[in-house]
Amino acid sequence: MKAEEKKKFLIIGGGLAGITLSHRLLNRNQQVTLIDDGLNASTKIAAGMVNPIVFRRTTLSWRATEFLTYSWDFYKSLEKQLNTTFAEPFLIKRIFPSVNEKEEWQKKQLLPAYQNHLVNIESANMEQNFGIVRSGYFVHAEKFYIENLRHFEKLGILIKETFDDNSFSVLESTYRGIKYDHIVFCCGYRVSETSYFEDCQVKPTKGQTLVIKHQELPEAASLHLKCFVFPMGNKTFRIGATYEWENSTLNPTQEARNTLLDHLQHITKTPPEIISQPVGIRPTTMDRRPVLGSHATYKTVHVFNGLGAKGYLLAPKMAQEMVGYLLDNIPIPKDYNLIRYQTDDELNRK
Repeated sequence: MKAEEKKKFLIIGGGLAGITLSHRLLNRNQQVTLIDDGLNASTKIAAGMVNPIVFRRTTLSWRATEFLTYSWDFYKSLEKQLNTTFAEPFLIKRIFPSVNEKEEWQKKQLLPAYQNHLVNIESANMEQNFGIVRSGYFVHAEKFYIENLRHFEKLGILIKETFDDNSFSVLESTYRGIKYDHIVFCCGYRVSETSYFEDCQVKPTKGQTLVIKHQELPEAASLHLKCFVFPMGNKTFRIGATYEWENSTLNPTQEARNTLLDHLQHITKTPPEIISQPVGIRPTTMDRRPVLGSHATYKTVHVFNGLGAKGYLLAPKMAQEMVGYLLDNIPIPKDYNLIRYQTDDELNRK
């Protein structure tokens, strides 16, 4: 069997997108250089919950069943490679805010598409005011980020610096004098700071959370009603999260703290002890779809971005599709292809 041609890739941004894409390329025996400046405000800040269900309407999120299996297998395989653990199965409990939502859950739990995801309320002989998602899990986000960058550093492929546009020649496809076959921008909400993908419409969505101590909250499952209450062990919990559209400031605010505490009262009336107020910035899109594709003019320059609030669910499969596009010329579907943002003139230049 003919060995696969090795190409040189420069990946800009060592967050979730850059990490998963780098692993996929390395698995295809490609030469990877990853640039990361350590200023990550999404991947390592995230709660890391992987939930296939969209609450309120009790619907499956986009391609949820496919993504769940694929992402779980990816993370467990990566744990073996890195000799660590960061992904764990976890129950997700939805407290019903209304009789209508409970009735919708009861209908959905009987459908074949939902039976691997929703615990049947009646058959489990549970209380009737909540439902449980059985197929969720969580990723220790900060550990995932740190362990993967440590791994890439050991491989000698990690450059710890901020990408310097002045050292990049887009016409020659070189960075600091080194020529690359492909350059992929995986820099989350900061993609708008580049001069190549200003129009890809990835927006910064600020999310604030609280880390609290609470003696009465249960630790066997995460709770969801108006907010999420995620157990971190030793009676410590993460409460979240706010959605502050087109906001890239990283300062915690009293307004967000008050909002989260108000939401928490729907779950418990006992005041918590507040430990900290982490802040992150999600790279989101209006249509809630990722952005994969190539620059309209510069054929070696690409983007892998817009993973949003469900990044840990989407990233492994999306990274595989990005690699299929770059190495095997497999088209990216239009609903998450960069071309959906490009003008007719740009598309005609392709």
